[in-house]
Amino acid sequence: MDWITTVNGLIALLSGLFGLIGTGVATFFAIKGWIKAVKEKTAKERWDILMTMADAAMKEFEHSTLKGVAKKEAVINSVKASAKAAGLNIDPFVDQLGAYIDSCIEWYNGMNNKKD
Repeated sequence: MDWITTVNGLIALLSGLFGLIGTGVATFFAIKGWIKAVKEKTAKERWDILMTMADAAMKEFEHSTLKGVAKKEAVINSVKASAKAAGLNIDPFVDQLGAYIDSCIEWYNGMNNKKD
């Protein structure tokens, strides 16, 4: 009878291992699919993500000691780092990103001048 218990234990162990392997494989392909989906976003979708990143970075650097071009470069570098972490290539958008930051600054300065 001991051999039956041992066989049942081995069957349970093998079933558990196959389940874990199946889960691991499914998880791997899910993560791989997500990364592929991020990389395949349309230019418009990537630009929308970059604008959101730029808005957050500008807010972060708003009260820093940096001024002018140094602050703009810090924002761009922050967006580049975030985009790299997300797997987004922003090379085609760098000039557009600089222009977006400039337009946000103009708008903000215009709003502050109206308050005075």
